[in-house]
Amino acid sequence: MNRNTISVTSSLIIINIVVFVVGLMSQRPAILGISVPGADITEPTLQVMGAYSWFTCFTEGELWRLISYQFLHANFGHILFNMWALYFFGPLVEQIMGSRRYLAYYLACGVAGALFSSLLALAGIVNPLSGDPQSVLYVNELVHQFTNYTGHVEPWEIVPMIGASAAVYGVMVSVAFMYPHQQISLLFPPVTMTMRTFALVVIGIATATILFGGENSGGEAGHLGGIILGALIMTIWKWRVIRQYRRF
Repeated sequence: MNRNTISVTSSLIIINIVVFVVGLMSQRPAILGISVPGADITEPTLQVMGAYSWFTCFTEGELWRLISYQFLHANFGHILFNMWALYFFGPLVEQIMGSRRYLAYYLACGVAGALFSSLLALAGIVNPLSGDPQSVLYVNELVHQFTNYTGHVEPWEIVPMIGASAAVYGVMVSVAFMYPHQQISLLFPPVTMTMRTFALVVIGIATATILFGGENSGGEAGHLGGIILGALIMTIWKWRVIRQYRRF
């Protein structure tokens, strides 16, 4: 990479921060990412325009939300954690993969996170909103009144998702594949462990949260989706590298 060229990791961090700051400046009346004129509840305009949900993405055909949602964050703590992790893990992966392949990998893990979360919601494993008749009725009234869609909608279909976490977790798992024995020290809890152990702990927490219906189980499903695709890609990539070495 040219020394005068900004890295993909730095570019991603800058874009995320700029989008977050701009997003703080404008709110609009909305409920669950659907614009509702006159509503008492407001949501950041950029989140209404760019958050991922199955309904907005596939029913309304706004497929670009699979990418845009990855650059939106709910609060300062949310973006701080993601960008901090990306700052440490991203350069290691970008250096090995190269800028273009790394960017494609990053975005693909983010897409996988959104789709995997929706898949688990469809299967009833993750239930962001209650499926009781009142919730179903409320969601359908909301959709029919403020969108052009007239069909039936399940509550999970309109639950918005935002954040770079799935992509960042994909980057993290790639580091675990490349440098499994690298020691890392956490601030909280103050422990030191290998990258492989850290990755397994993160996977365990995400899986347990999903299985036991913990808080933010939908978000953890997204994390796990990014991890699964990242692990699959890295397994194929490492196998190809091994095969290339075997030829010599």
